[in-house]
Order: sequence, then structure tokens, then C-alpha cells
Amino acid sequence: NYSRTKKPSSALPQNLGAGTDLRTVEIARGPNDALGISIAGGKGSPLGDVPIFIAMIQANGMAARTQKLKVGDRIVSINGQSLNGLSHADVVNLLKNAYGSIILQVVADTNISAIASQLESKSSTPNLNPISDIQSDDPEAAEPKTIVLEKGPDGLGFSIVGGYGSPHGDLPIYVKTVFSKGAAAEDGRLKRGDQILAVNGESFEGITHEQAVTILKHQKGTVKLTVLS
Repeated sequence: NYSRTKKPSSALPQNLGAGTDLRTVEIARGPNDALGISIAGGKGSPLGDVPIFIAMIQANGMAARTQKLKVGDRIVSINGQSLNGLSHADVVNLLKNAYGSIILQVVADTNISAIASQLESKSSTPNLNPISDIQSDDPEAAEPKTIVLEKGPDGLGFSIVGGYGSPHGDLPIYVKTVFSKGAAAEDGRLKRGDQILAVNGESFEGITHEQAVTILKHQKGTVKLTVLS
């Protein structure tokens, strides 16, 4: 239905252009929070040129916490930017790089909901799966890397966020800020949002924020970080 854009409005689903059905949903996302939605559609997607829509919502993501989004919702705009004519990859990048207050305009669309339910039944066959997860820490997209820093007078030069029992829930430890001075800035590889898996071989899995701070403070000289970008 969506392969040609110049169609009379009567050929579109009734609620596609109905402003009354448009809902504005605000998602608060920290630098290390997973958005927790998967999208499908977009110009040139495997489904054809269908609008971008929510294909899955992960229960532990920030989107689910709003309790205002549903599978099958069509995303009309992100932070005021219309998604009309954008490719699937364009929208994935938009969402992956959206932090802070994210304003989504969505509309419930019966035609899209039908496609979404078809997708759910197909998702067990990955080769046919046209869905993209929007994660800041997609484990399939990145391999852990080792960054070796020399801790000098300016320290390691970065701050962290997250940890077990953090205000946002039980999260991994992430890099919050890389300061302009310090070992991390000199090295240049550590980035905001990197997940720290281990320091000098000591695993950061399941530790609290305070424990992570203590471990980092006590490091001297050569510090080997295992991170996931």
C-alpha cells in the first residue's frame, strides 16, 4: 500500500492522517540506558516502503517504562523531525543517538499492527527478520576491546555511571564523561557510553557504583580496561 507516495488520501488507512490519533510520548534516557524498542519499516526496508513502526518493546527498556507505547505504533516524528521518506538505517541511527528527553509522536495504525503481528510470528527465522533493535549496547554489534591506560598525575580522567542497585535499576558500569585531562583523553579511544566489563582482569559484572569507583581509584600505573563500545 505504501510503495507509491502520491496516492489519494482515501487509499490510506483512515487514521494515518487523523491528527486526533497522534500521541506524544516523552522518554527520559540517560547516556547508558537502553531504549528497549525494536523498529521495522522505512524506505527500502525488506517489508517494502512501509512507515517506521514499533515491532517489539523490551520489558526492561526505557520505552516500556512510559507505558504509553504499543507494538504496531507508527512513529511519525522523533524530537520534531519527521520520519517521512527516511530509510530504516536513518531512523535506527536517529534513535541510537537520541539521549535525554526524547519526544516521539506516534499513532496507532491498524494496518501496521497487522504487519507487526505477522513479524512476531516470523521472528524465529533470523534471515527473514527485518527488525532492528535500538540498543546503546547491542552485544551482537560489538566485540569487547582492551584499552591500556597509563595512570598519571591527572588520574584516569573519566567518570562512571550505573552499577548494581543504581537509581535506574541494576545496570552495568558505563563511562559517563571523558575529561579533557587525564589518561583516557590522552589515549583517545575511551568514549562516553562505553560499558566497562573489567579492570585489570577484575570483572565489573554485578558490582555497585561505589565498588567500581573504589576499584578504579586504587589502580596505579598501567590500567587495562576491557570495554564494550
